[in-house]
Amino acid sequence: MDRRIRWRDRGGSVAYLTMIPSPPICDDHPRTVPCEVAPSREPGVMTKHVILFVAANPHTSNPLRLAEECAEIHRELKLAPHRDDFQFESRWAVSIDELMRHLNELAPTVIHFSGHGARRRSVPGNSGTTRDIALHDTDCGIYLQDEQGHPQLVSPRALAMMIDAAAREARVVVLNACFTATQSDVLRARVECVVGMDGAIGDDAARAFAIRFYGALGNRRSIGNAVDQAVAALAAKQLPDEVLPRCLTRDGIDKYGVFLDPS
Repeated sequence: MDRRIRWRDRGGSVAYLTMIPSPPICDDHPRTVPCEVAPSREPGVMTKHVILFVAANPHTSNPLRLAEECAEIHRELKLAPHRDDFQFESRWAVSIDELMRHLNELAPTVIHFSGHGARRRSVPGNSGTTRDIALHDTDCGIYLQDEQGHPQLVSPRALAMMIDAAAREARVVVLNACFTATQSDVLRARVECVVGMDGAIGDDAARAFAIRFYGALGNRRSIGNAVDQAVAALAAKQLPDEVLPRCLTRDGIDKYGVFLDPS
């Protein structure tokens, strides 16, 4: 079969074009279907540390100025020389299910809880606005919210299990609420550092602590030094020593050797 095409140009000359047949499609060699591949991380691209700010202020508890605390932490990080090291995320009126969802979604390096801690009834409270709710002597923990906005107590063991299951990347937990230092022993087995309060801390003092703590992290100071800076600021405000923040670490870890450098 002649596969040439005869054509004549304007000058009358005759030329031929030869058609080259396409290769046959063979069923023995099926065409490849593209598949979705997860993008690889570009070399040299910095991965930011996610700071997850979790807030809960149930209806029946003392009203706290958590929105101001969140805004001032965010501002402090934005003003820091190493602000690009961090990605700040805030979540509000958090329930247990929502906290699990946020831990899975964001994979935070730092989990910061601001709200109320449980105070045993036998322990005296504070006359000012504090971050605690009195309970029976056998209870301790932090308060999230249920679907109706009522307090939902989360025990230290339950919180440790949640972090272990849904936030394996977490390295630091900050419990900016009253009577939370006692929970650190359980949590420090899951993360490198846990920061909690030894007593009934006032709302203003808790906010001042958070500002100085994250301001230090924004300058690439260690977790231990960030706590020291926050403690110094609170001491200058004449806060009793027993209410100052405490930092506990996993066995074998030095709090002054824990840095959140970009990875």
